[in-house]
Amino acid sequence: MRFLIIDDDASLRALLKKRLQQKWPVAVIETYDPLKSGIPDTNFPWENYNLVFLDYDLGLDDLTGLDVLTSIKQLDNSPFVIMVTGHDSVDIAVKAIRMGANDYLIKYDVVTEKLFEMIDEALASGKISQNLKKIATSIQINSGQSQDWQIPGYTCISEIRKGQSTTLLAERLEDKQRVVLKVLTIEEAKSSAVLLKRFAQELNILADLDHPNLIKVLDHGVTPNYAWYATEFMARGDLARRIAQEKLNPQQIKNYILLIASGLLALHRKGIVHRDIKPSNILFKDDDTLVIADLGIAKDLTCDDAFTIQGDVLGTPYYMSLEQINGSPVDKRSDIYSLGVVLYELLTGDRPFTGESIMEVIYKHTSHSLAPLPDTVEGWQPVIDKMLTRNPADRYQDLEQFIAAVNDIKT
Repeated sequence: MRFLIIDDDASLRALLKKRLQQKWPVAVIETYDPLKSGIPDTNFPWENYNLVFLDYDLGLDDLTGLDVLTSIKQLDNSPFVIMVTGHDSVDIAVKAIRMGANDYLIKYDVVTEKLFEMIDEALASGKISQNLKKIATSIQINSGQSQDWQIPGYTCISEIRKGQSTTLLAERLEDKQRVVLKVLTIEEAKSSAVLLKRFAQELNILADLDHPNLIKVLDHGVTPNYAWYATEFMARGDLARRIAQEKLNPQQIKNYILLIASGLLALHRKGIVHRDIKPSNILFKDDDTLVIADLGIAKDLTCDDAFTIQGDVLGTPYYMSLEQINGSPVDKRSDIYSLGVVLYELLTGDRPFTGESIMEVIYKHTSHSLAPLPDTVEGWQPVIDKMLTRNPADRYQDLEQFIAAVNDIKT
């Protein structure tokens, strides 16, 4: 695998290179500084690279990454291109996608698992050639930096995410169906009782649920080396990608938010708070069906044995309620706040509070006023205001109230 990073920021080039080396240790990773070398000319060997990370702001007066993108995509065998920018702008994303970019990455997400998910999904979907997919799979699974996963009944294709547990893309042998495996090594479990309890709780929560808008557990088991479970693989991607790629019409927005609320309501009725509701955790099963995934930090309010001590901050800053930010106890009203951020993003294409750093985002959540909705969707303003109020007592107290309010909105 050969990566090329084009960016005028030396620290970003170094960070991205280090992150890629963590996952693909034998890959060839080259960097290019446009401030030093200018825009690549027509003889630049783009065909030598499988994937190009292309900065939008190149540090040049009148030229952006879109100008370079045009040159790349004129080739018959152009590489996979991910546009990277510090601007959290849906307009830039849409322009890049329309001009041929294969995907779009906010610089903040370079340090998150979204970076790896994006590449793994491209490999799994065949957007990067099958030949390259075999190379990448070999690197991920058989290199000294990874391991040969042996899960009975499954062939492991690639690692999607490596964290406290490992998420794998796999194929079920009996019917060749692609699934997602979440795996905890027994060695890791022995080293942390909390880690094992969280893994077991997530499995227990999912296994006890049967709802069309919640991810479904297909299988689970324990071997001498692993504890694992399998869930559905959603090849159509997530809501974050849909928001970046197209402007949703009012009826789509209403339908989507009601589907998400329906799945979240099923969790709440079981005494479960998700704590990480965001577009990238909402997957498309098909064009009309959304499912909530990733209950890795969900909290069972009915369980006395809490794995999160007061003061812990878990979640994603863009979507966190004030009580989550402060490390205070949370309940279902915190999920309602996060759902409000998702709804605001669906309505406007932007998150309500953004910034160049995590601390700036958190500061805005705690101190800035909410920008009003555009006139075209002003009918949603009372709903958004109630969802995104900082005081939980002033929000909808449950999702039944929210669903009733949404059903009253005319689209």
